[in-house]
Amino acid sequence: MVERLRLEQAETPEFLDAIHALLADSDRRTVLQYLMAQHQPVTVHRLATELAAAEYGAATADALDRQREIALGLRHAHLPLLQDAGVVDWNLERDSVALTPILDHLSVTVPDPGGLLDLSLSSRPNSQ
Repeated sequence: MVERLRLEQAETPEFLDAIHALLADSDRRTVLQYLMAQHQPVTVHRLATELAAAEYGAATADALDRQREIALGLRHAHLPLLQDAGVVDWNLERDSVALTPILDHLSVTVPDPGGLLDLSLSSRPNSQ
């Protein structure tokens, strides 16, 4: 379980641990990247489609099976975790997901593939 992220704790080891836990899974990283590019809520179906397309590149039977698998993982594991951490707002009635403003204040970088995660507070401009 990941604790809810709070900006006032951004310099603490617990905050960094929570960020590491959120970014540990490639599907969650792809979800966050996709949502950051959209600037609006998207459906879980659309997220699953985008993740499957990122893996397979084309609509094949394998991609469709993977899309169903991803949608299940999003609904039962990844989205609840991201919502509990306060990173996304998941509307169950509409089955849509949007980023919360917390990521507008964080800058997360990895200098090189073997490098350490660098997390800092920033005033990233809101592009909405």
